[in-house]
Amino acid sequence: NWSKDFRTPEPGKNYLSYGVFNLGPCPLPGGKVVYTSNRHAYRPPKRLPHTLQLFVMDDPVSVDSIPANAHDEAQGNNIECIGHLNLGMALHPVVLMDGRIMFSSLESQGLRYSTLWGLWTIHPDGTNWGPMVSAFLPGPAPSAYHFQTQLSDGSIVAEEYYNQTSSGFGGYVKFPVSPPAGVPPFGPAYTKDPRNPPLRHGRFDDGTPRLRRLPFSPFGIESLTTFARTDEGPADYAIRGKINGPRVGRVTHPSAAPDNHLLTVWSPGPVNGGYTVHRPAVDGGIYLINGGKAIDEPGQMLLIKNDPKYNEQWPRALVPYQRIYGIPEPKRLPVLANDGRRSPHLPEGTPFGLVGTSSLYKRESYPNGLVPPGGVTAGFAGGFDRTGYQDLDPFNTTEEAASLNWFNQGADAGRYSNDDIHAIRILAMEPTTDRNHGPDSRPTFRSHAHERLRILGEIPVRTFRPDPKNPGAVTQPLDPDGNPDTSFLAKIPADVAFTFQTLDRHGMVLNMAQTWHQLRPGEIRNDCGGCHAHSQKPTLFEQTNAARPDYKIFDLTRQAPLLTTKANDQSGRQWDINDATGLRFTTAAATVEYYRDIKPIFERSCAACHTHKSANPPGKLVLDDDQIVSLPNADDVPGTYYRLAMDYAGRFGHKPIIGAWKGANASRYVRMFQSRRSLLVWKILGARTDGWSNDDFPTETVPGDPKTLALKGQPVPNTIANRNRADLDYDGKIMPPPEAVAGTYIGPDGRKIKVAPLTDEDKRTIIRWIDLGCPIDIRIAGSADQGGRFGWHLDDQRPTLTLTYPRPGSNPPLTRMVVGMYDYAGLDEHSFDVRADFALEGQAPGTNLAPKFRPVSPGVWEWRLAAPVTVRRGLLRVSVKDRQGNTTRVERTFSAGP
Repeated sequence: NWSKDFRTPEPGKNYLSYGVFNLGPCPLPGGKVVYTSNRHAYRPPKRLPHTLQLFVMDDPVSVDSIPANAHDEAQGNNIECIGHLNLGMALHPVVLMDGRIMFSSLESQGLRYSTLWGLWTIHPDGTNWGPMVSAFLPGPAPSAYHFQTQLSDGSIVAEEYYNQTSSGFGGYVKFPVSPPAGVPPFGPAYTKDPRNPPLRHGRFDDGTPRLRRLPFSPFGIESLTTFARTDEGPADYAIRGKINGPRVGRVTHPSAAPDNHLLTVWSPGPVNGGYTVHRPAVDGGIYLINGGKAIDEPGQMLLIKNDPKYNEQWPRALVPYQRIYGIPEPKRLPVLANDGRRSPHLPEGTPFGLVGTSSLYKRESYPNGLVPPGGVTAGFAGGFDRTGYQDLDPFNTTEEAASLNWFNQGADAGRYSNDDIHAIRILAMEPTTDRNHGPDSRPTFRSHAHERLRILGEIPVRTFRPDPKNPGAVTQPLDPDGNPDTSFLAKIPADVAFTFQTLDRHGMVLNMAQTWHQLRPGEIRNDCGGCHAHSQKPTLFEQTNAARPDYKIFDLTRQAPLLTTKANDQSGRQWDINDATGLRFTTAAATVEYYRDIKPIFERSCAACHTHKSANPPGKLVLDDDQIVSLPNADDVPGTYYRLAMDYAGRFGHKPIIGAWKGANASRYVRMFQSRRSLLVWKILGARTDGWSNDDFPTETVPGDPKTLALKGQPVPNTIANRNRADLDYDGKIMPPPEAVAGTYIGPDGRKIKVAPLTDEDKRTIIRWIDLGCPIDIRIAGSADQGGRFGWHLDDQRPTLTLTYPRPGSNPPLTRMVVGMYDYAGLDEHSFDVRADFALEGQAPGTNLAPKFRPVSPGVWEWRLAAPVTVRRGLLRVSVKDRQGNTTRVERTFSAGP
C-alpha cells in the first residue's frame, strides 16, 4: 500500500513527497499482521530514502476488527510499532513455527557500510530481539541477507547476495532454526576457525569451487545452491573454460512448500550489472528444489513456470499452513504483561526497562576474523602484514580490505587488555525526522554516524569490597568464570533505540556495538552473556554481582552519571582499584556539540598559538578559523572543524604519506569514534593512548614525507607496504605547553603567550565529542535555523507511551486504566490526552479523561473507576507530547466484560 496522505503540504510546512509505504505483510497467529512501514517519517542515517520499521496490527480482514466508523475499505486496528530499533530499515518479516518473527535488518549504524543486511528475530510484541545471521563478512563488497523462509523440517533458508549489482539474485544458505541444547548458536569471530564451515558458492573457470567462511557462522550452516555465486560478479559459466557460453545463474525469493520442498525463482544470468540495463535482461522463472536438499546445478530443480514473456517472482504455495508445517498455526507467544511482577524496579505500567550484562571481559570484538587469537601472520594482495596491528585497523592504508574493522561491525579502538575496562556508556540513538520538502529540508547537523547520539549514562562496572585477608585493603569479587566481576544493570527508557560503548578510566571508547538495540516497556534484557561472545558459553547473569539483592541499579531515567576524577566525585563510592575516579551527575541525557562545547575550549586554551593569524602555527594546525569551508556535496562547516573532523583529503597541515587520510581517519588529528587513536587526544593527555608505542611501526621523520619513513634504529625502504604499515608518533609534548599556562611561552610571532589550562572536564569533553562522532550544528546563513533550531540539539525522539490497561482485544470488566509515559528531554504533561468513543462515569464520548488520572509511580498514571464497566466494543485514544512538541499516540480497540 502506498499512501499519499503526506503529499499535500500546508504552506510553510515540511512534508514527504514520496508518501507512506506499508510493505511486506505477514499473518501472525491470533488474528494479527506484521508489516513494515515508514509511517514515523524517519530518515535513515545512510543512503536509502526511507526508514521502514516493524509494526503489528489486527488483521483488517477480521470483521471484529472493523470499527463502526470504518472507511470504504477495512483498516487494521491496534497498530503498534515493535521495531523502534529499525532506524536503518527492516524488510521481509516472516513468522517462524515457534512464533518469532525473522526479518532483514539494515545494519548501517555508526561507521558500518550502508549495504550490510543481516537476519534478526523478534517476538511479535517487540521483545527478545536477537541475531540470526549477521553481515560480518570481511571485504570491500560484503554480502547481504534478504528473502528468507522456513522449511517443513524447521530449517531456515536465506538468500545471500551482493545487493548493489545483482538485482536481488544470489545463492541460498540453510541452517537449523536453533542449535542443540548447550551448543553455542554461532561460531567464533576468527573466520577460519573450523566452527565456521566453508560454504561453496559457484566455481572458478578451472572448475574449483568458490569458498567463503562467515565469522560468527550460525550453527550448522551449509550451502544449499552451491552453483550460485553470493558475491559480486556475474553468474559463473556452466561449462568450464567456455567463455561467453551459458551460465548457471542465480536464485532469489525462497518460499516453503509442502513435504520440505522449496519454491524459488531462478534466472540463468548473468543477473549482474548494477543499476543499468542487463544484457541479456533478467528472466526469472519459478522452480522447485526437491526436499530442501543441496543442489549442485540448476538442472536438479523442477520447472514450475517460466514463460519467456514474463519475469516471474515471489512464488507462494497456496495451501493451508498445516500442509507445510504439520501444525494449524505458529505458536502464540505470550505478550509482555508489564504488570510489575518481574522486578521491583519496574512497577506495573512502567515506560522503562532494565538492561545489563554479566561480563565485559567475555568478548569477541575483533570482527575481521583474518588473524586468529594470538596474532598469526596473514597477508593481503599488496603484501600487508596484519600481525603488528593484531587484526585491528592499521592507522592509514591503501589496502581497503585491511581497514574494515569498524566498517563491518563494532570493534576494538586500538590495543588494550581487559584490565583497561572501566565502564560502559549507554547511548540513546535519536531518529531523524525526514523533512523531505519544505523550508527546513536541508540537513542541519552532521556527525560521523549521521544520527544524534545522547549519553544516557556512563556506568562503572567494577565492584570493590573490603578484603577479609588484608585489613584496610579492598578486593574485586569474581564472576563465575573467575574474572573480576564486570556485570551491570541499568534502568533506561523503553521504545528508544540505544547502543553501548565500553570505556577506559579516561572515558575513551575501547569498543563499540555498532547496532541499534531496544527494550519494550517492562522488558528486562541481561542475557547476552558477554560482548559479541556468541561462540562461548554465556556467563549467567544470575550468578554475578549485578543480580545480587543489594546491587544498586543505575537509574538513567532520572539522572545521567558521567565519569570524572575523584576530586569531582559526587557518588561517594570507589570505582577503581586506586580510588582515583568518580562520577558526577546531570539531570538529563548528555551530549557534546562543536559550537557549544568544543569551540570555547579551543578559544580559551589553544587559539592563542594555533591561530590563522600566524604564518607558522604549531604543527601547522589552526584552531580559530571560523571561515566556512564549502565543498561540493558536503556540509558547509567552519575551517577549524573541517581540519579536525573532515579533512580526509589532507588539504591543511601536514600531508598524509599515501595521498589521503583513509579508513576511519577523519583527518590527521581525529579517528572517527576512536579517541584512543586520535592525535588530538594524545596531545591534550600528554601520552599515546592506543596501546602501541612509537617504535612499533614505521613513521616518517619529516611529517608528510614518505621518503623519511623509518623504524627505530634502522632505515626502512620507502615501499608501498611500509607506507601502509606507517602510523603517527607522539612527540612527548603535551598541549597546551606548561610554559603557555605559566605565561612564559614564546609564540610563533615572538610574543609571550598565556592561556588557561585544560581542565580534566575539558579533556573529557573533547574525548566524548570524538567518541560521539564529532557532532556539529550546520548553521545556514540567512535562514531561521541560524541558531541551530533544527540542528544537533533538536529533539526528534517521540515520547515513550504505553497503555497497559485495557489491553487490546478482550478484557475482564474494566476497573481502571493505566498509562506509562516518559521522555528524557521532558514531557509536556499538560498535553496528556485520553478520549473514549463511549460514555464513561458520566463523561460524554470524546471528553478528555486525562484529568481523572493520578500518578502512582515514576512515569505511571492510573484512573481507578468507581464501578466495573462493561464495554462491548470501545476505542480509546491516548496521546502525549514532549517539550519539543513530538507526539506519541496510542489507539486501542478493546472489549471489556462478557
